[in-house]
This record gives sequence, structure tokens and C-alpha cells, in this order.
Amino acid sequence: MRRIILLIILATAILLAVACSRESSPGSEDIERARAAYSKGFYLEAEKEYERYLQVEPQGKFRKEAWNRLSEIAVTIKGDHDRAVVLLEAMYLELGTDKEVAWRIMFQLGDVFAELGNIPKAIESFEKCLVYAEDSPEHTYETQLRMARLYRSMGNYDLVAATLENCADSAIDSESKARCLYELAQSYSFISSWNQSRKALESLLELNEVSEETHALAVFLLADIYENERNYAKTKELLESILITYPNPKVIESRLSSLPYIPPKPVNPVAPAEDQ
Repeated sequence: MRRIILLIILATAILLAVACSRESSPGSEDIERARAAYSKGFYLEAEKEYERYLQVEPQGKFRKEAWNRLSEIAVTIKGDHDRAVVLLEAMYLELGTDKEVAWRIMFQLGDVFAELGNIPKAIESFEKCLVYAEDSPEHTYETQLRMARLYRSMGNYDLVAATLENCADSAIDSESKARCLYELAQSYSFISSWNQSRKALESLLELNEVSEETHALAVFLLADIYENERNYAKTKELLESILITYPNPKVIESRLSSLPYIPPKPVNPVAPAEDQ
């Protein structure tokens, strides 16, 4: 009996200690209110509670969550990219010692700067991403694609080509390599460098284990090149080969119907056998 009483007292003491520890955490209620508000879609209220949590819990274990939610609300809910920059830079200063976290912060920061039209700062952010991605081929691939698109928006096609060629060479799987080659071919097509574009596409189409969509997009772009060269028979052949696999088959149908009439190839008549 005494043992049971002691166990009850011990259990009660533990529960009281846990309760006290929760009460002693000044931001526990703030983080709970923030989560509840966020889950219900009350984003401005959630923003206020996450901010309060960061203020009262300088060493809190949910600070990463709070920073992520605040930057997400700034970008996707409020569209306040200037505020997002401030938040992400502060988050980087606090959590940037973790390479994975640092890469994600810089990647998002690069996108935010790009949205603001500050291309030099976006490039700078993605260059930092490459440093943090040195042990991650996947992160390297994603970063290089972003950088190539920014270089393309700047009209610097030499850097576009160099970045995407490096992207394709360093890719560790066929799909990633294919995406780099497709972006390269598309970039060459923008400056009417058709031979270079065709070369990239042909390299892509030789790859195995490429997704159906990527393959179809590559064939579609190759058909554009042949149509530009007025090789309508080859254009028709390529478009018909992706009539089912292209993401929007109606586009293929429309392209096929707009091609000039292609007469069928004449059939060589069989010569009659000579009489013996």
C-alpha cells in the first residue's frame, strides 16, 4: 500500500514538473496560438504570434518554424517581397551554420530578389547556394537551372550555355541531365542558333530513363526546328510521335492542321517480268 502511495506521489510530482516547465517557457502559448491561427487561415494573427514567439524565445526550439512561417506569409500571402528579404537575411544570420538550412534560405532569397527585379542580388544568392550545395548534386542541379534562367533574362547567353553545359555534365541521373539539355536547347532557340539547339536535343533524346513529358517537350522543340527549316514532312513525323504523350494534345493537333499540305510519297510501280 505504501509503495502504491509513493508511486502516486512520484507520478503527481512528475506531472507537476512537466506542467511547470511548460508554464516556465514564455513563448509556449505564443507558438500554440500561432499554429492554431495558421491552420485556420488567420495568417495576420499567426504572423503576430510568430513574431512574438521570436521575441520572447531567443533560444526557442521552434524558431526555425517561426522564421519559415513568417517568410512564407510575407511572400505567398502578403506579396511583401521587401519584408521577405529582411526576414530571410535575419534567418540566415541565425540558422546559416547548417548547410542544408543555409541552402534553402539562400535559394528562397534568390527567388525573392528575382521577383523584385534585383538580378545581381539574386545571382549572388544563388552563387552562395552553389557553395552550400557542393555535397548535393540535386541542389547543385536546381541552383544551376535557376542561375541559367537569370542569365537568360539578362541576355547573357554565353553564361547560359556555360552554366547549362556544366549542369548537364555534372547531373547524376538521366532526368536531371535531360532537363539541363532541354533548357540549353530552348535557350539556343531563343537566339535562333538552330544547329546548337538541335545538337542539345539530339543528345537529350539519346538518353535512357527520361520522363515521358521531358521527352515529348524535346521532340516538340525539335519539330519547331524542322518546321523553321521548312522540312514539313519531318515536322509532321515528330509531332505525330507525341500526339498522345505531349501534355496538351490539342496543341499538337492544332500544329498538325496548320502545316502545309504534304503530298504522299509516290509508290514505285513494280516492273513487269520479262518474257523468257
